[in-house]
Amino acid sequence: MEITLDILGHADFMGRLRKSKMGPGIVPFSGTIEKVRSRNPEGTLLLDAGDEWAVNFWGGLPVVKALNLLGTDAYTLGNHEFDWGRDFLEKCIAAADFPVLAANVHYKETGSLIKGAQPYTILERRGVKIGILGLVTEYTPYMVEKSAFQPFKMSSAAEAGSRYIPKMREEGAEVIVVLAHCPFYIGEGGQISGELWDILEKIPPVDVFIGGHIPGDYAGVVKGTCVLKAGFSKASLGHARLVFDQEKRKVVRKSCQVLRTDPKQEGRADIAAYAQKATEPFHEYLTETLAYLDQPWDMTLARESKLGDFLADCLRYGGKTELAYMNATSAGGRLDKGPVTRESFINVSRFNDPICVGEISGEQLYRLIELVFEPHRFGNNASILISGFHAQLDHTKPSPHKTILLTLSDGTPIDRRKKYSVATSSYMASGGNDTSLVAGQIDFRKLKTTFHEAVFAYAREQGNLFVEDYPRLQEKGTPENDNSPF
Repeated sequence: MEITLDILGHADFMGRLRKSKMGPGIVPFSGTIEKVRSRNPEGTLLLDAGDEWAVNFWGGLPVVKALNLLGTDAYTLGNHEFDWGRDFLEKCIAAADFPVLAANVHYKETGSLIKGAQPYTILERRGVKIGILGLVTEYTPYMVEKSAFQPFKMSSAAEAGSRYIPKMREEGAEVIVVLAHCPFYIGEGGQISGELWDILEKIPPVDVFIGGHIPGDYAGVVKGTCVLKAGFSKASLGHARLVFDQEKRKVVRKSCQVLRTDPKQEGRADIAAYAQKATEPFHEYLTETLAYLDQPWDMTLARESKLGDFLADCLRYGGKTELAYMNATSAGGRLDKGPVTRESFINVSRFNDPICVGEISGEQLYRLIELVFEPHRFGNNASILISGFHAQLDHTKPSPHKTILLTLSDGTPIDRRKKYSVATSSYMASGGNDTSLVAGQIDFRKLKTTFHEAVFAYAREQGNLFVEDYPRLQEKGTPENDNSPF
């Protein structure tokens, strides 16, 4: 006799309980889940690949409660679960009604797994034991503010897979799922590459591998494994369907797809009531109009955009400095033509770090730009957003010889021997995006002003949003190893 197992996977919710321009919100998403679950209530698993708790307003614990209500069966930590430090992380784990997984993150001091977390769990559906392993991207230390990740250390995801997958088999798991907050990239021919692919090639065979971390939906059977990535802002849900032969005690057929969330569909009433209660106190604040925009601005990660330049200008405005820079991956999405609200700005600049200021030499600025466009770093982080200066780049040259000339906005060449005041986020000041070779040489001072406060104030001052100094990057050729999803 054959039975069906439905494995649902998603990631990168980022606490967006409300419906907004960035996503349908949790209520319609609950409807997408229930459409599958209602057809196979005893054979469905809902798995979450992380980056859900770090949200600026209602906080991590209300998001954990929302995931409890959704009926989450297992969860693996994402890099942003570490953003607010050890106490925040441990409290969120303790509040979860589901197993929280992280096989390759340990406390630096003791070497033990994170309190409340476990490397894997084995759940049973319709008489079949399903082993679920949780992995976190090894790039996490470079994507979290340094002090927040200080108590932790990463270990090899592939080694964790090779250790625990056989162990789950020994404990009776007949189906193996890897739930990994790890990126992978989809080539023009449909082939995949990146961290998830590297892990998949090194570990014992598994039935389902669910990734996350970067936007972009994917569903395909690769070398006998259902590979899924879906869920940014709950716009989609990955769905693997396994047909299990009860006599042979193995999976005999596999298929997978991405389910789109209809933002107009009704979801569960209890989820709707909870989301309303959690977010209503912030509604008036979030929906206040701060400025207006004459044309839409779209964010791009690998290329310069007016939206990116504007956000860098906000950093420079908040820091009252000559120059500013920030990582492109802290931004995304679109500002539409017309009124722009606080929520609009938050949707395109998700993180609200304190602004840090210091002095950077011209030589250090040249080194910083070269670091960003080094192929390996660029593949993981994409471009940089700058304000107060211009860069001429030649991507046909090998790294580290891509930066031809840096100038101030008025065309004056950056003096390699001179120091300039500079503003950035506390994340980048700590060496985020693997830039510590430069950031570690600068004596940054943390301001009380946060990034969003600077954005809101600068937008109010402008009234009608504009970028007066555009473009700032003059590029020959295209950056190597461009994996950016937009």
